Amino acid sequence: MTRLTTLLLAFGLLVFGTVAFAPAATASTPEAWAELNQRVNRACVAMSGLARPELLDANISFSDEMPVEARLLRGYDSKGTLKRLMCLFDRRTGHAEIQELPDWNAPTVKP
Repeated sequence: MTRLTTLLLAFGLLVFGTVAFAPAATASTPEAWAELNQRVNRACVAMSGLARPELLDANISFSDEMPVEARLLRGYDSKGTLKRLMCLFDRRTGHAEIQELPDWNAPTVKP
């Protein structure tokens, strides 16, 4: 066998082995989604800095192309001022960021 043939054969076996023995992709379970929602909610509530924060509206989930979860919160700051916030949570990094939405209103959804 020539060196090129040996290299091509080795590469082919490597590709076959990677594909053949790769773990099968599984769909997310309801339990996995519930765990993610709890993790996102805890992170957003903690980052909000609000006293007695309330989560508003339904959970907003984007596709894996833009792996972001969004939450809307309402509560009072340390001065007693009502604040409305949006929290974005990056599913890849676990990082959350908060921005204030001063003129926005929504009904409260009980978790």
